[in-house]
Amino acid sequence: MKKAEKVWNENAESGDMTLIGRWNYHNELGAQFPLSHIRVLFAASGTVPAALVLRDGRPVIEHNLYWTKPASEGEARYLAAILNSETARSRVEKLQARGQFGARHFDKVMFNLPISVFDAKNPLHASLAKAAAKAEKIAAATPLPEGVKFQRARKLVREALAEAGVAKEIDDLVAALLDGPARFSPKRAAP
Repeated sequence: MKKAEKVWNENAESGDMTLIGRWNYHNELGAQFPLSHIRVLFAASGTVPAALVLRDGRPVIEHNLYWTKPASEGEARYLAAILNSETARSRVEKLQARGQFGARHFDKVMFNLPISVFDAKNPLHASLAKAAAKAEKIAAATPLPEGVKFQRARKLVREALAEAGVAKEIDDLVAALLDGPARFSPKRAAP
């Protein structure tokens, strides 16, 4: 560490910031401690949203990911389902930066959507969390070729979710959430 600090000090543009201060700029590292055993991560850039539930209390999150510490597994799945949905993506597309291939970089635009705070007793919220659990199982079971690049891997998972009908289920639930409670009526199992 002393060597790294010495190199930093020798090459810093000004003496105002230490190496540790740079690493913890705006308290981006310090705010993560104590590390939570469950977090929702969301990629800041890309053309298709990418969120996941991280169930490991060891990693420290870097600057190209947004993260939150959900209060429960249900809340984590609820948020991941919303953030990964095509419904949410299409509704924020007009707010995204434009690049050679169209809309890109989500940053915080998803948080302009009227996403309600998770309530496990709310049937719509519970249904989203349950659908996300199904999506996780399908994603985990989707075969990925050795050495596949992440863009292709995500596409294969999205295709598997569409084929299983889970993508549409989540999109419909997210639309009901964003459009207000009047559009949602929970499905009941046949007797």
